[in-house]
Amino acid sequence: MRGTLYLIFGLGVVLADPSTRCSVDILAYQIGLSSPIQPWALKMLDSSTKQPPDGILQGAARFQLGNYDECLAVRGPLSNNGVPRFKGKFCRAQLGFKQASNKTIDPKGQLILNQMRLAQERIVKNMDFRTGTVNYVETNQLQNLSDDVLAQWAVCSPSSCNADGVKRMADFNLGLFFSQFNLEVDTTVIENSCYYEDDGSKDLDTGSWLFLIIFIIFNTILVFATICDYVWPKDKEIHVVVKAFSLRANLRDLFKLPTKSVPPGQLPCLHGLRVFSLCWVVLIHTQPVDYFNPHINFKSAVKTYPYMWTMAPILHAALSVDTFFVLSGLLTVYVPLMEQKKGRKFNIFKYFVYRFIRITPPFAMMIFYLATVHKRLSDGPLWDLIVESETSRCEQYWWVSLVYIQNFFKPGESVCLNQGWYLQVDMQLAFVVAPFVIIAMLKRPKIGLALLGVLSFGSVALAFYYTLAFNLHMTNAVTPNPFSTGDFGKLIYLNPAIRAAPYLAGMILAYLLANKITIKMNKIWVLIEWLLNTAMCLAIVYMIVIPYNVDYQYEHVSAAFFAGLHRFAWGVGISFIIWACTNGYGGVVNSILSWKYFLPLSKISFCAYLVHIDVNLYHLGQTRANTYYSSFRAVCEFLSTLVMMLPPATWLYLAVDAPCQTIIRVVFGKAATTAKKVSVEEEQPKGQDINPVIQEQVKNEEDVVEIKSE
Repeated sequence: MRGTLYLIFGLGVVLADPSTRCSVDILAYQIGLSSPIQPWALKMLDSSTKQPPDGILQGAARFQLGNYDECLAVRGPLSNNGVPRFKGKFCRAQLGFKQASNKTIDPKGQLILNQMRLAQERIVKNMDFRTGTVNYVETNQLQNLSDDVLAQWAVCSPSSCNADGVKRMADFNLGLFFSQFNLEVDTTVIENSCYYEDDGSKDLDTGSWLFLIIFIIFNTILVFATICDYVWPKDKEIHVVVKAFSLRANLRDLFKLPTKSVPPGQLPCLHGLRVFSLCWVVLIHTQPVDYFNPHINFKSAVKTYPYMWTMAPILHAALSVDTFFVLSGLLTVYVPLMEQKKGRKFNIFKYFVYRFIRITPPFAMMIFYLATVHKRLSDGPLWDLIVESETSRCEQYWWVSLVYIQNFFKPGESVCLNQGWYLQVDMQLAFVVAPFVIIAMLKRPKIGLALLGVLSFGSVALAFYYTLAFNLHMTNAVTPNPFSTGDFGKLIYLNPAIRAAPYLAGMILAYLLANKITIKMNKIWVLIEWLLNTAMCLAIVYMIVIPYNVDYQYEHVSAAFFAGLHRFAWGVGISFIIWACTNGYGGVVNSILSWKYFLPLSKISFCAYLVHIDVNLYHLGQTRANTYYSSFRAVCEFLSTLVMMLPPATWLYLAVDAPCQTIIRVVFGKAATTAKKVSVEEEQPKGQDINPVIQEQVKNEEDVVEIKSE
């Protein structure tokens, strides 16, 4: 009888107004929860959030994800043609309340609200899901029930419903619990979070099809080139472009290990520095403590881990990027100086063109993937927050990254590939600063050194000034400085003039190494130098715990001094390690950093740098339930990302990076247009490095400069 009434009523309403189909389906859901209960309606309720969880004060209620897959599996009652009327549609709704009319809030209900308000010091007021930015409101500013109390809870609704219909479903489900406290639920649906099977959001668009076609073409070329490399007669020449895409040749080159003593001019310690620094970058990017992770102990995690001295290397992991700046500055100047000693002239036009096209192909391939296919590969209850927020920026602002102005053109909003900011700053330094330094070093070394001194002082002074003038933190910190009047990211973190400090330190080191400037020291002095340098570097790393000390009182002058000096000092510390290892004072440190098995990882470090964050975000975006943060979990995330990033990084290296290196050398006359079919043990043609995530080798008959950078 109930089904007949529903059918008659539903048909009448739908025929009268098709837009009310959602209302009919919601009515069917509500009727389906009464006796006898309909299984599909019970599944919709079961997969939705219905009441607050335990651990509210620890932030467990920030995200309640329901049962995502159970919701998507729901199929509504059958229509006349035997097809389910709707599918289960998962959404997140931001929680809100208003007092029921003419009723006083029950004390128990007020207690729950107070728990929610105390769960975080800063509560999310609203989010811009297109840019990924979050706006906060302080707890003491929450004055009435209309303020958004916590965050977002799951609701399973009919696929026929739009945001208004989903809101009605969420309000109904949560009202089953909160109505007993005279609280009327007033949710706000996060429309970007809504998904149901075959809703069209995963369909391939033109850009996605184009990426897949290019992907297939690249793989076809790899297979063809590899077959040609195998079957080509040994006594005949094979075109170097075919050789460039041969998996046989590139894999042999990738895993080729040095078997002889280090030739003059080679810098093998850079391999270890690059690999360790890359691991440091991955470590900070896989720390699962941020607002978008649904930890049931979120508050205790963010209140505890910044205050532990053992977490200083993670909190100050931005220094790992400063290490890359040292390597970049070093190699940018070192190669031209070594070239000059061999009678080769520096061509600034080739320098600009070569540098741009050397780094861009793998970078562009990664951006192309993120802007098209990436968001269509999977789904999850937090997929829009963690994955789609970045891919949407890539769709709109891909060109900003490829012309390397991301940190100037709408910084934050235009970020595509989160870690790509480093490539932007490095390219800007290479185009604006490096040419003047290189030319001065080649023609008038004393003027070049003086220029480096002036630029270094200017970089340090600018960081000092911004920190002092805008009351900024002494360095990049997780929690904002309440006294700050400026944006740390725009003024300091993404500012190439300030990030240039370690880059310039690397340039000074290049002059010392190229001219073989060294100091004779006995073992005692070597030990003293290493102890002093180690103490300085450790002090720089661990001083970040100062802003997190419970008794810390912000002192803008001391903060300004540290902000101004620590990056250049870190560059000096890394430069000393390289100088000591190169001049025979490295000892066991040099043995570790120059370990030959670091070489393959060093070669793919650029590609690993490009893919590692999105490998981890792809995993986090599929999170189905709340988690518990612990140091062990963080280690597991780190190690799993290290392993999982290797396949895509290796493909990007073999299909794009390595072939482009060879072809670019040919275009710039660095190799013959054809190459004999010989083993890859033979020496590679001359090349020039451009970026600390990029690897290549420079070899000739006199001495060898092996260049591999992150």
